[in-house]
Amino acid sequence: MSLRLDPRRLSEVARLGLARRSDIAIAGVLGVAIAVETASLGGGWTAPLIACLPAVALVWRRSLPLLTPTALLLLTLFAWSTDQPDTVDTVSQVLVWVVASFAAGAYATRRAAVVGLAYWMVVSAVWMVVWGDDLADLAFELVLVTAPWVAGVAVRMKREQAEGADRRAESAAAHAATAVADERARIARELHDVVAHAVGMMVVQAGAASQLLDQDPVRARRSLEAVQQTGRLAVDELARMLGLLRAQDESASPLPSLSRLSDLVSDIRGAGVEVSLRSDGDFDDLPAALDATAYRILQEALTNVVKHAPGATAHVRLLRCADHLEVEVRNAAVSGDPRQGGTGHGLLGIGERTAVFGGRLESGPTTDGGYRLNVWLPVDIGSNSGTSELEGSL
Repeated sequence: MSLRLDPRRLSEVARLGLARRSDIAIAGVLGVAIAVETASLGGGWTAPLIACLPAVALVWRRSLPLLTPTALLLLTLFAWSTDQPDTVDTVSQVLVWVVASFAAGAYATRRAAVVGLAYWMVVSAVWMVVWGDDLADLAFELVLVTAPWVAGVAVRMKREQAEGADRRAESAAAHAATAVADERARIARELHDVVAHAVGMMVVQAGAASQLLDQDPVRARRSLEAVQQTGRLAVDELARMLGLLRAQDESASPLPSLSRLSDLVSDIRGAGVEVSLRSDGDFDDLPAALDATAYRILQEALTNVVKHAPGATAHVRLLRCADHLEVEVRNAAVSGDPRQGGTGHGLLGIGERTAVFGGRLESGPTTDGGYRLNVWLPVDIGSNSGTSELEGSL
């Protein structure tokens, strides 16, 4: 069994490990600096050792941001009780104040960060009372605490915004994947209907050929040829179904077709969008699956016009050539504000439908501020002939 690890999880673990090592390094450097400064003042080894405690607490500055000011408070009381003010009045201790107050703003929650700032002010007030500092010294200490804290809060807010953007991107990707899966299942249902119809016709034609084999061999041969062509069509449709999910659906509705395009146009006009329709070529002999797909593409494209360009005229063009079918929907810019934007799943569905048939999709804004969608779908000539033969024999 292989173990699959999420690269993002590995990156997060590596980032946390690096942060931990950096905290230890900062604590170590400041601890050594404090010990050297305090030892140079004399008084044995006890004072340097105790003076290092606030720096050591920086190791947990991300998880316990109030630990360092607590250690500084205790160190202040110790220095006052032992009459050793120089123990806490070193340059390295000032740097501890800066690093720890930054951590209180950067790594705590919003409420905890405010509590941390208030706690630092308490420490500063105790410092002033213990050592008898004046208001100018207190103001300096408050600035020394507040400025790094504000910088830390800014860093935390920026980090939260980036994390929120990542979560929204992941959510959008999940919704898009769901939309693609739903669209594939929908396509599978429609192709299933096409194949089921084709197989049913093959059974009918094979039965007819069996009855006519002795009485009318010519008609029997035609029926068998129709069975062959219909089988080829069914195989083509089954090939397109590979990889698509087949969801259970109890509802049974007629397969959509361009022959019912007038009903769709009426519905769109009823929604407040005028439709200009132009069709060139013969669409009656299209393979059923391709016919249904073209209808669904038009339906989704016109629905998008209703959603995003209310009041605009949708110009629809259908072009049937010998080897392909072209579907184009274009609308001009709207004068008023467009309606609420969608999720983009409709365009994803159109792309999925187009890809199933090996077609091409082009979409985007036009120079006049409108929008254009163009889909090119190949037409299988062999499947077309098989369908025509089948329909002629029925």
